[in-house]
Amino acid sequence: MNENSNLLESEQYKEALLKYAEAYNFKKKKTKGEQQLLDGKRYYVIYARKSTEDDKRQVQSIEDQIEQCMKFAKANDLQIVAEPIKEEKSAKIAGKREKFTEMLKRLEKGDLYNSILAWHPDRLARNMKESGEILDLLDNDIIVDLKFPSYTFNNDAAGKMTLSILFAMAKEFSDKLSEDTKRGIRKKVRDGKYVGTSKKGYFNNENGYFRKDDEKFQIYSQAWKMYKEKKTQSEIIDFLNANGEEMNTNSMSLYFQDPFSAGIYCYGDQVVDIRNVDPKFQAVVTPKDFISVQKIIGSNQRGWRNTDEFRPFNEFVICADCGNPMTSGLSTGKAGMRYLNITCGNRRCKEKRRELKLKPIANTIRGEAIVELAINTIDNLLKITEETYEKAKHNYFEERNEVIKSVNQQLRTLRVKYTKLDSKSKQISDKFTEKHSDDINKRLSDDLSIVLSEMRTLESNINKLEKQAKDIEFELESEFPDYETFLNFFNDITSTLKTTEDAYLAYQLVKLVFMNTKVKDKNIVGYTLQESFSAYEGLNSQMG
Repeated sequence: MNENSNLLESEQYKEALLKYAEAYNFKKKKTKGEQQLLDGKRYYVIYARKSTEDDKRQVQSIEDQIEQCMKFAKANDLQIVAEPIKEEKSAKIAGKREKFTEMLKRLEKGDLYNSILAWHPDRLARNMKESGEILDLLDNDIIVDLKFPSYTFNNDAAGKMTLSILFAMAKEFSDKLSEDTKRGIRKKVRDGKYVGTSKKGYFNNENGYFRKDDEKFQIYSQAWKMYKEKKTQSEIIDFLNANGEEMNTNSMSLYFQDPFSAGIYCYGDQVVDIRNVDPKFQAVVTPKDFISVQKIIGSNQRGWRNTDEFRPFNEFVICADCGNPMTSGLSTGKAGMRYLNITCGNRRCKEKRRELKLKPIANTIRGEAIVELAINTIDNLLKITEETYEKAKHNYFEERNEVIKSVNQQLRTLRVKYTKLDSKSKQISDKFTEKHSDDINKRLSDDLSIVLSEMRTLESNINKLEKQAKDIEFELESEFPDYETFLNFFNDITSTLKTTEDAYLAYQLVKLVFMNTKVKDKNIVGYTLQESFSAYEGLNSQMG
């Protein structure tokens, strides 16, 4: 292969790696620090309170407070989504305000509003307990935001007024610090710098850049090599633990899926190719090797075994009588030999077979029959010609592209609907800034609740379709093997299946090619291949 071909292949794998990273970052669970970078929409409710104690201090009336809040909302483009909450109760003693308590419960449910607008902080709380509740809801992102038109305080010695002042000042400082921190984090990530998430095999230097830890870097390089060579889970864990790197099944699975080892930094909503911003950065693996390992992970959707009670082919075999997954377990034969037996445990299925006088009473098959099926089927797939392979590849990509077109069309339709609903919600919200009767405000609140519910449903559907599109795009970039890889791949599988005594390895190899098998009366009566290989069998039958 000449230099230009090598360069082209390298760029293709880099592009595949970025596609993978985008899909990985879209799906992965965000840490609290990352989640704080993702701003959600803010929907406000106005809370106004006045008590008999306030009369002596000439505090604004409830209607005056609401009017000031309305003006503030209009001037600052805040979206009011419910009628104002009015309460004539003292806030000196906790737990005495029914409407305040109801408002906090509704905030926790998140069914309409997520933020509060009040004339002054002391309208919300003047006691330790409720001040703490407000702060706790803010810290847990249940209350997204607090806004106040006025920070002019009436200083006297009543109750816990000092706490209310500290509450307002502390939150103002905290909010500003949070925004400054978020900007700093984004810049650090863009520069490829450490932001609090350590990476295995690296340390962060005095300037915040990731630099390889010579000893640990070599350990993880060897771990990637072992994974690529299809070493078992326990072998890799034992190797890492023996070299001082604590690792369990779950943490190892997450490590091998994180594209950081190949030079792509995923944090919050950002995906950064560190090699483009930090020339001194050294990746543990190449984009090609990383994508190759993801093919191994992708073919085993359930992940690596995480229990000592591993049962090969459990729920991989379907009972042809009842359609339920069958259960695997060890049995002992007449000669005392132990073998893997896969049996249908459905009670009704057994009763029906007993009525029909079928034997054995439970639908069953031995594990070795599944392995024989795999070997024979793969041997048949190997007879495919390069011409048929190309046709199968063309059909595969054509079908996938049609799915992507369909998904994108659905996304466009849903986004148009969402935009219209968003506009409608703002129109209703604007009406809250006008003076209306309580009945009209109630109707507006109900109308808005319906609109926001529809928006949340649409947003959920949009997110699911976006994930589906990203998954398909990644599959198009990385899943379909070339002809030579295809032949070598199946040769290696059949050779290993014929010789291995490792039931776990045999099961994983079979699942690389098969989605499931169907069994009736100790015979395999059907099977489903993994999607990227089903095309081979169909075209091979046509050619025959």
